[in-house]
Amino acid sequence: MKTRAEILITAPQTVFSVDDLATLWQIADRSRLWETIKYYIRSGRLFSIQRGVYARSKDYSPLEAAVKIFPPAYISFTTALAIHGAYFQYTSEIHVMAQASKKLEIPNGTIVIYHQLKNQILLNQQGIEKVDGYWIASLERAICDTYYLDPSFTFEHLQNANIEKIRQLSKIYRNSALEKRLENILNTNDDDESMKYA
Repeated sequence: MKTRAEILITAPQTVFSVDDLATLWQIADRSRLWETIKYYIRSGRLFSIQRGVYARSKDYSPLEAAVKIFPPAYISFTTALAIHGAYFQYTSEIHVMAQASKKLEIPNGTIVIYHQLKNQILLNQQGIEKVDGYWIASLERAICDTYYLDPSFTFEHLQNANIEKIRQLSKIYRNSALEKRLENILNTNDDDESMKYA
């Protein structure tokens, strides 16, 4: 049977919420759980990122941290576009969709910007994927989120975007102006062979 330290080291994620640790360590008693967390912090095996969010080392994933700090949340906007190869302007900020807008700095110096989405959009899992311990918008969902947040945004590359998926995802926003804007950009790119249809 693995020790708690071994469980922590072999866990797939680098960042943990209190609930994550309770599940991993199978500790139902909250007082005992907090004492265990405090012990691991004192012994240098856990590091506090923010109250209730911990990393197993100082070399944690800032993307994981950004999503864990203010759940429910997922990576999107220019951060997701850059990860998917559709945005090439360098920015060190991480953009996250969440229930409220806020901006904060995590201990490694990364700025995280949270963008508010209505729950009907935020909690809709279409086009959201779990990768390396955090939730992230697919390319098509990130395109829709971006146009929803910033109607004047200009895309650098829509290569590899699936047109039908964009059309389908645009409906979850229940915003006819957004659907029209997306349809215009899709029609503009109809002759671009890099755009996928299925």
